Amino acid sequence: MRTRIITGLLIGAVALPALFVGGTFFNLLILAIVIFSGYEMVHIATRPRFKFYLYPLVMVFLGLGFYFYANRLVISTSFFLILLIELLVAAMFDDTLDLGRISYLFFAGVLIFSGLHYFYHIRMDLGLEYVMLLVLATFGCDTGAYFAGIKFGKNKLIPRISPKKTIEGSIGGILLGSLLSISYGLYTGILSSNLSLVLACVLLTITSQIGDLTFSVIKRTFNAKDFSNLLPGHGGVLDRIDSMLLNSIVLGLIMWGIK
Repeated sequence: MRTRIITGLLIGAVALPALFVGGTFFNLLILAIVIFSGYEMVHIATRPRFKFYLYPLVMVFLGLGFYFYANRLVISTSFFLILLIELLVAAMFDDTLDLGRISYLFFAGVLIFSGLHYFYHIRMDLGLEYVMLLVLATFGCDTGAYFAGIKFGKNKLIPRISPKKTIEGSIGGILLGSLLSISYGLYTGILSSNLSLVLACVLLTITSQIGDLTFSVIKRTFNAKDFSNLLPGHGGVLDRIDSMLLNSIVLGLIMWGIK
């Protein structure tokens, strides 16, 4: 627990100033997350491990996406097809790349890139207030689910994916995440319609759990407890941002639809 707390404080000491200051500091934070996420995405696979060339291939895909689409909220589907074509060509020469492993790399690459891309634009284009709404809905849900699960948890949610998660914990997460984010949204007035605010916040608490479960499926597929041990006591970078990735996509699309 002590290691977890210390690591959490160090993460906050780096991430929070970058979020508040923005600009170059925030860009460097996103770059670091891109590098570590790409590494973890490839490295988690075993039996056999992916060959070394796939590490830079994935990282270049993620990095080029930010370079070419830095000023665009919506990403062209042709960009994702580039990754698919690269993987299909690689499979012609790499006998460890079967259809299942190609599908995983494409799915994970698109999900991670899209989540980080939308998170970047939420901060840079919409502002810090929307990041705070996202954080309160996401981590409020995580916190509520954790404590409600400990106190009231009896009925398993989806045991084949995550044996410890319960229905009671899920409901607790939705309630706390919604309460915190809706209260903040009403206080700041960041959405003109109260109905839109309530629906968006409740939806984010649901998709937060879907994002967490999605990455749990990946870890169970590769028989891994965490994506890495880069963050002592917390696992890897993807273990910390799994819910945030999907929620960034959801909030980004909501705001795109409203505007």
